[in-house]
Amino acid sequence: MLLFCGLTFAQPANDDVCSASALPTNGTCLTAQTNVDATSDYYGGCIQSGHPSVWYSFTITAPNDYIKIVFQNMAPPGREVEIFLMEGTCANPSGISTQCETASGSGPLTFEFYNMTAGTYFLMVSTQPGVGNVLTSFDICGTQSLAPPLAVGPEQDCYGALPVCNQIYTQNLSYSDFWDTDEIPDGTTCLYGGENNSVWYIFTAQANGDFSFMLNTAKDYDWALYNLTAIGGCSAIPTSTPVLCNYSDNFGNTGTTLPVNAAIPRSEPWNGSATMPGIPVTAGTTYVLIVDNWTGDASGYTLDFGTSSVVDVTKPFMVSAAASCTDNTIMITMNEEIKCLTVSQNDFILTNTTTGQNFTGAITQILGYNCSGSGGYATQIQITHNGTLTSGVYQITINANPVLADKCDNIILAGSTINFNYLASITLTPNVTMLCDPGTINFTATGAPKNQANIYNLNPGNLFSNSDAGGNGAFNGVNVSTTTTFTLSVTYGGCTKTASQAITVYSSIIVSIDPINPQICSGTTTLTAHVMVNGSDQSATSTYLWSNSATTQAINVGPGTYTVTATTSVGCTGDNIPTSTVSLASAGGGSNCNVYYVNSVSGAGDCLTKATAGGLITAIGLSNCNNAIIKMQLGTYNLSDKVDVNSYVTIEGGFTSNFTIKTSDMSGGANSTTIRRSNTADSDDGTSCSAFKVAASATSFRFQDLRIELPGSPNVAAHTAGTGLSNYGIKMGTGCTSYNIVRCYIDAGKGANP
Repeated sequence: MLLFCGLTFAQPANDDVCSASALPTNGTCLTAQTNVDATSDYYGGCIQSGHPSVWYSFTITAPNDYIKIVFQNMAPPGREVEIFLMEGTCANPSGISTQCETASGSGPLTFEFYNMTAGTYFLMVSTQPGVGNVLTSFDICGTQSLAPPLAVGPEQDCYGALPVCNQIYTQNLSYSDFWDTDEIPDGTTCLYGGENNSVWYIFTAQANGDFSFMLNTAKDYDWALYNLTAIGGCSAIPTSTPVLCNYSDNFGNTGTTLPVNAAIPRSEPWNGSATMPGIPVTAGTTYVLIVDNWTGDASGYTLDFGTSSVVDVTKPFMVSAAASCTDNTIMITMNEEIKCLTVSQNDFILTNTTTGQNFTGAITQILGYNCSGSGGYATQIQITHNGTLTSGVYQITINANPVLADKCDNIILAGSTINFNYLASITLTPNVTMLCDPGTINFTATGAPKNQANIYNLNPGNLFSNSDAGGNGAFNGVNVSTTTTFTLSVTYGGCTKTASQAITVYSSIIVSIDPINPQICSGTTTLTAHVMVNGSDQSATSTYLWSNSATTQAINVGPGTYTVTATTSVGCTGDNIPTSTVSLASAGGGSNCNVYYVNSVSGAGDCLTKATAGGLITAIGLSNCNNAIIKMQLGTYNLSDKVDVNSYVTIEGGFTSNFTIKTSDMSGGANSTTIRRSNTADSDDGTSCSAFKVAASATSFRFQDLRIELPGSPNVAAHTAGTGLSNYGIKMGTGCTSYNIVRCYIDAGKGANP
């Protein structure tokens, strides 16, 4: 019981959350309510411990998402009403929002809650404690509905902040929630819980002076001010401290006042003042202001910047321009953000002041670069051209009657200009690209700006050349001793561009004839000339003169001695004149049927009987063109040069030591007739390493049951790097016919790099 003015009151029936009175939500009021003799329930927020509180419950039904709570007929008048909205169960309620407001007279006093979902809620109502500060009587009314409209848009993120283009802004609709990102993590500023129904404003101080503003409202609004220039842009907001921050729970006007206080950062907590001293600002410094609608109402506000010089009345201008070194674009940097939709190709004139040529027609596109925010803003403008620009100093001029404007619709000044240097592609042209011997060469360089001394740099040699009036650079008498790639470089306008040209010196022109000194059984054979230039085969593009006056690469001739002179496609003659002698073998045809026996490469036997088996070289000499069969014992035969083979000969391996048993085993070593060729070059060809070499146009020859192992195979030493040798197990000349290679295994090994 509580004694009040000599009267005794019982505690209200709805003194506890679990005995909350049901509040209608159709506009009907509960009348003659009181919190006299109520106990205190404390949950934080703007409500402090010791305030007598009573409870009400109500239910939101879909699709409604908004409720308005009205207090009226309050007695005594002028009381501060404090309410706490909760959800969950009465045994464990969870707070959603707390609001505190003082009534004018007996009311009405209105509280609004947005973003509600269907379900049951609890409302705690309290007033200041003590006799005389309770509400002896009041009516409470609830009305649920769909929420009145709220404003939303990209200006609810720092990147889309509204530019301050007027001293006073009247915002008829308050903002709801935030846009893409909650940019203020809870605990980083005085704003409890981060962003709440926020909007951002951006401005740049137009002059040195004092800054203040006032947000005129009847609700509870909070705010924070960031020095965007100091922190480096919007991306730094989540980790930065605002220079000023105000989270006062006082309803009504909030902002900054004069005189200013230079001390920063400063903030006001929930129980602090709604206003605080402003700050001095420096011209050119950009700030961003977040306005937070804690109440969540839709009634809007007025934002007044008073006498602060923050409204942008300055025309935008070009700060710099630079051409890309890698593509056909030019980037203009502006002093402030401009509206991307106002970027017009007709506003720009492009002139090469070095030559006086107008290149406006070369422009293919002009766009705001990386436009962002509401409507699209950018601090850079990208010009794309068709690549026909020549090197030199360029000027960008704003045409008459431009439309390019900043966020506050200030239009760029007609006739304003900005310059930049541009480097086009460069070229390097030699008078010849090939030399037969070391010598000198002349280069001409083009593409650099006119009248630029020592701008061309040619390497190797670190040679510089002056440019004449036509923009050409001359490098005369450049020594070239070996094949060399020359690189021309030019650095201008922040770019370096290069051009390269290879000059070939024919330091090695080797002419050869294939085959060398062939034996024929009868008729003619083919001799073919080859030209190797610096290790590269240029046979097909060279010209030839044989000793028999033939001018083709290949000739078909009988016995005799032949030479050839070769000339490359650029007129360089060979370093040598090779010779090849075609001779008749001592016997020919195929009327005999001789058998020769071999047990070594160069043995002492005459090879005529099994008992007098001898060397392979001896047997080859006896069998040439004689329709002979050479039978080879099992074992390993180490060759240091190629073995020449002509027509009508059969070389057959696989025989045992008495030549009575024959095997076709190819597994190697003693199990096979194994031919191993050393890594030396053929005596007649410095580019080949052959085991057997068959004469051109040879016929009716046969290889059978032989295992041939070449350099680089597991059992044979590899070639020395750089020798450029190619491996051949059986290398046949051109025009060979009627031959057989039967059950032969050839391990080609590995050739050598040039």
